[in-house]
Amino acid sequence: MSPWLAKATIAVEDERFRRHCGVDFIAVCRAVRDNALAGRRVSGASTLTMQLCRMMDDRDRTYAAKAIESFRALQLERLLNKDEILERYLNVAPYGGNLRGVEAAARRWFGRGAAELSLGEAALLAGLQQSPERLRPDRFLKRAMARRRVVLRRMEETGAITGALRREAESQPVKIVSGDDDPALSLTGTPGHFTALALQRRPRGGMTTLDSRLQADVGRLARAHAEGLPEGTQIAVVAIEVQGAGVEAMLGSLEFNDPAGGQVNGALAWRSPGSALKPFVYGAAFEAGRLAPDSTVYDVVIDSADWNPRNFDRVYRGPVRVDEALRLSLNVPAVHVAEALGPRRCEGFMAAAGVRFRGDAARRAGAGLAVGGAEARLLDVVNAYATLARGGEFRRPVFFVDEVSESRPAISADVCAALDEILSSRARRPNGMEIRRYGDTPWFMWKTGTSSGRRDAWAAGHNGRHAIGVWVGRFAGGGRSEYVGATAAEPLLAELFDLPQIRAVCGPIGEFTRIRATNPLPPPAETGGRLRILAPAEGASFVAVDGTVPVHAKANSDGPLSWFLNGRRQADASRGPIAAGPGRHRLLCVDSAGGAHTVEFFVR
Repeated sequence: MSPWLAKATIAVEDERFRRHCGVDFIAVCRAVRDNALAGRRVSGASTLTMQLCRMMDDRDRTYAAKAIESFRALQLERLLNKDEILERYLNVAPYGGNLRGVEAAARRWFGRGAAELSLGEAALLAGLQQSPERLRPDRFLKRAMARRRVVLRRMEETGAITGALRREAESQPVKIVSGDDDPALSLTGTPGHFTALALQRRPRGGMTTLDSRLQADVGRLARAHAEGLPEGTQIAVVAIEVQGAGVEAMLGSLEFNDPAGGQVNGALAWRSPGSALKPFVYGAAFEAGRLAPDSTVYDVVIDSADWNPRNFDRVYRGPVRVDEALRLSLNVPAVHVAEALGPRRCEGFMAAAGVRFRGDAARRAGAGLAVGGAEARLLDVVNAYATLARGGEFRRPVFFVDEVSESRPAISADVCAALDEILSSRARRPNGMEIRRYGDTPWFMWKTGTSSGRRDAWAAGHNGRHAIGVWVGRFAGGGRSEYVGATAAEPLLAELFDLPQIRAVCGPIGEFTRIRATNPLPPPAETGGRLRILAPAEGASFVAVDGTVPVHAKANSDGPLSWFLNGRRQADASRGPIAAGPGRHRLLCVDSAGGAHTVEFFVR
C-alpha cells in the first residue's frame, strides 16, 4: 500500500506508535487529566494496538473494557512486530459504510488501489478513523476535507512531511467516485489480469485497448452467472475487437484479490478445450477439398484397442451431413475426419488460425485433437475465432493502441463463411437467450466444448465485430457434472453477445455452393468385425432386367439395423428388398451400438 497511508495513520492516531509497548502511558496520563478537567470523557488514549484489539473483540466503552484492551495490547506487542500490527490494523479498520480495510476504501472512494494513493488521498482516508460515518466522503465531503487538513498538519508537526508537501497536498482536489459513476471500479471485473499481462509485454506502459465499460459488464455478468454454479467455480472471459485485434476485456478469475487463487489468470491457463476446436477440424477438411457442408460423414463406432470415443449422448446416427454433425457436436464423426486428414494437418490449420498447443499436440493427442485431446489457452482460442471473423486473416492480439499486429492470410474466406453459417444463431438458438423476433435476434456464431471428466466448460464465437470466449471450471482441475459447455458457459456467452456495445444484427444468409469436396474423404474402415453384411457379398454383380434389381440385404444380427444405400437411408431390409439401378453401389449397415459394415456391389 502507499507509504503515505502508514505515515498519515500513525501521525493522527498514535504518534508514539513506534516507541510504546502497546499502551501509551503518557497519553493515558494526559487523558485522565483532560477528562477530569472537563468533567466528562473527552479523550480515550487508545493506541493503534489497542484499537486493533477492540476491533477483533468489540466490547462496550467502559473502563473495565479499556483495561482488558490494554492487557491484550501488551500481549499482542509480544507476539507481533510493529509493522505486522500496523498491517493488520489497516486491513480491518472501518472507513465508512460497510467498508473494511484500506484496499476496499481506496477502491470505493477513489477508484484505485491502496498502493496508488496520493498523499492527499491517503490523509483523507486516515482522517476517516475519527468517525467513519460522520466523515463519510460521499455524503460529507466538506467535513472529510477539513479533517484531511488536520491530518496533514499533524504529519508536518511529527516530521512525516515537510511544509511544502503539506501545502501541495492541501491544494490537490479530491474526486470521490460514487457507486454509479463507473462500474469498472467494482472489485468484480477489475482488469488486474489484463494489466499484469500488458505490463509484462511492455513494462513502460502506454494507452491500452481495454474498454473499461465492457470489462465491468463482463465482471458483472460473470459474477451473476457464477451464482448458479457450484461453490468454488471460477470463470474466465476474453473479448477481442476483431478489426484491430485489440483485447478489450479480460477476466482471469471472478475476484482478482481473492487469496484463494484469484490471481491465477484462467485466460492463460492450459486447459482441454473439448469440442470448441471442432470447427477448425472441419475447416481443414473444407480447405483441402475433402469435405463440403453437405457432404456425408459417418457416426459409427470407433473400435480401438486403447480408445473408444463416444458422442455426448452415447447415440450413433450412422451417415450424417457435415453441417448437422458440427451443429450437434458429434464426437465420433469429427474423430473420423481428423484421422482421415491426419493430426498434423489439423494441428497446422489450427495453428495458422492462432491456436497454440502445449507440447507436440499431434503426436500426443492424435485424432483426439478434434475432441480436446490437447491443452490450449482461452486467449488463443478466442483469437482463432477472431481469425474466422476476419474472413481468414490472422492477427496477433494486442494490448496497446499503438501496438502493431502482424497480419497474414490463414484460412480462405469461403471456408470461414461456411463455418459461420453452420454455427450461427440463425440456425439455432443459444441456451440462455430468450426467443425473439427473427429480425431482432443478435447474430453470432459459436461452438461449445466440454473436456473429459467435465473439468472444463467452454463456449467461444464471434459476431463479425467481437470474438468472445468463456471458460468455466476450477483452477485445481476437479470435475463437476455441471461443467458442460452448453449449460455452464454458453448462456454467459449469449449474454455477452447481447450487450448493447457488442450486439450485431443478422447478416445475409450464407451460401455453401463455393465449398466443393473435390477429393472426398473415404468412409471409415470397418469397425471391430462384429457386424457383418451377409448379403449381398462384397463385389457381387446383378443384372437389372426392368431398370432396377431387388437386392435382398441380410446381416449377421437380429437386432435393430439401419441400412444406407449410397448414403441414403433405406426402409427396413427385413420387410423387403432394396431396389438398386445400374451402376456401382455402396451398402452400409449400422446397428444400435454403432457397429458398421459396408459392401460394394454392381448392377448391370
